[in-house]
Amino acid sequence: MQFRRKGSRAAEDPCMSPDGDVPLTCLPEGAKATVTHTSGGLGVVRRLSEMGLTPGCEVKLLRKCSFRGPIEVEVRGVALA
Repeated sequence: MQFRRKGSRAAEDPCMSPDGDVPLTCLPEGAKATVTHTSGGLGVVRRLSEMGLTPGCEVKLLRKCSFRGPIEVEVRGVALA
């Protein structure tokens, strides 16, 4: 899943691609971002869509563990882990 952070530049963040997208795991806690696209198998993309993670929706990263572990995000007013 790729996200576009609000008000950021590619030169400031090593995780950011040239088009301005970053993976969810690279966002700092408390950051808001907009989903640009999802990638993965059909089952993964379908499940993420069912949970409300669709392109164009805004998410807020609430908490994350180290080493790309579990994360908690807020999507459409609902916290997902």
